[in-house]
Amino acid sequence: MKSSLAVLFLSVSFLFSFFLVTGCSSDLETEADSESATAIAGYEIAPRDMSRIVRASARVEAENVVTISSRMSGLIRQMNVREGDRIRSGDVLLSFDIDEQEAELERARAELELATAFYERNRTLLEREAISTAEYEESRANRRIAESEVKLLETRLGFGTVRAPQDLVVLNRYVEQGDAVSNNEPLFRVADTRRLVVRVGIPERDVVHLEEGQQTELQIDAFPDEVFSGIIQRIYPSADDNSRLFTVEVSLRAEQQDLMIRPGYLARVSMDADRREDVLAVPSESLLASSQEERFVYIINEEERLERRDVITGIERRNWTEIREGLEPGNVVVGANPSNLRENILVNVTRWVEDRSPEVAGRR
Repeated sequence: MKSSLAVLFLSVSFLFSFFLVTGCSSDLETEADSESATAIAGYEIAPRDMSRIVRASARVEAENVVTISSRMSGLIRQMNVREGDRIRSGDVLLSFDIDEQEAELERARAELELATAFYERNRTLLEREAISTAEYEESRANRRIAESEVKLLETRLGFGTVRAPQDLVVLNRYVEQGDAVSNNEPLFRVADTRRLVVRVGIPERDVVHLEEGQQTELQIDAFPDEVFSGIIQRIYPSADDNSRLFTVEVSLRAEQQDLMIRPGYLARVSMDADRREDVLAVPSESLLASSQEERFVYIINEEERLERRDVITGIERRNWTEIREGLEPGNVVVGANPSNLRENILVNVTRWVEDRSPEVAGRR
């Protein structure tokens, strides 16, 4: 009887110990499994363009605009062009009534013939010593005066026909056929529309980063779906006295082969100032600071846990900060709200800042 009780007691003790050990083991496993991953926003480090873009707008203009003015006073007899006409070098634009000038020229030519004959006669007489040298010199001077008068009137007569100085387009016509105009009065405004420019005003803090020969992009309001290219061909040496802006001249010469852009169109110019291509950067809100000069980020290691990484930063633009040292392409960092996190916690990326690469996509 005592033996049976002893066996029963041992059995109960064994079962109690078994359940006690099993229960403790289950509690440990439950505690280990209780750590849950924290949802975060991630960003994969990749090279990006952090060049500063300067934008300005201005009207398209012809590079060279010429005003053709009258070089004589008179009545316009014939008008051959109007606004928009393309003219070639030497084309007659208008003609003056030059009847009076032609009559004066004929009279001067007659006087030249008389002076020439008188000069030839006196030269023969001088050889025979029939006249004095002074008389001969006077006749020679009179002939030269008559020649000069003819040349002067021929030149003035040429002013009666206004010709195109080169291949141009007539932008404005200020006179009409039959108008009486005076000397130096504007007649036409012409330009070479194959050579167009946009002259924009740029602040001094930006103009120091621009250089001649630099490529630019332009958008023309008349062609909203097109992007045109230009070249900075000149930067004015001094600022405008009133606006304090420096004029930057952008050439559209290469875009004018089809002559689709016209003077007067509004152009919006984009230029890179302080070019910085293929630099590593993180969203600015990813950065934390342990002191004024020490900055760090949280990267996600292979165990999906946060790891502190000290970095050296550079410029900050458009909510992005350049990383000069500390990170490499492919590193994944906390992209938002890192101040609420701590090192070594388990995380799960549930949202990505900007697009992410296919390699990182599998980690979602």
